[in-house]
Parts: sequence; structure tokens; C-alpha cells
Amino acid sequence: MSLSDRLRAARQSQRLTLAKLGAALDPPRGRSIVCEWEQARCEPALATVAQLAAVLNVAPCWLAFGVDHAK
Repeated sequence: MSLSDRLRAARQSQRLTLAKLGAALDPPRGRSIVCEWEQARCEPALATVAQLAAVLNVAPCWLAFGVDHAK
């Protein structure tokens, strides 16, 4: 599973729209850039991944790399 797949799955499990997820970041991002991340057209910076993980209530390492430290 790629970062884009994990991002989409986490966003959908939190029932957030692309626009709401982007608006929750600092600075806010538009729907289109979140869509590009989910379609693997580009990747967010690691600092942004950390923000995304906080908003989505997932571990940053899992979101970025698929690593689950709970094991």
C-alpha cells in the first residue's frame, strides 16, 4: 500500500472530504492538491505528512512509510 492509498483510506475512515482535509492543514491546502496526493501525482512534504497524520488520527510513520510501531 502506498502513501496515496493510506492517505485516501485514512481520510475516508474519518469521513472527511478532500477540501475539509486540506482546510485543516497549516497553511491550508486546496482540494486539488489533496487529490493529487491521493492520486500519487505528487507527495506531500514530511512536515505536511505529520500534520495530515494528526488530522487523520493515525501514526505519522504509518502514513508516510506504512510502518506500524504497535507490533
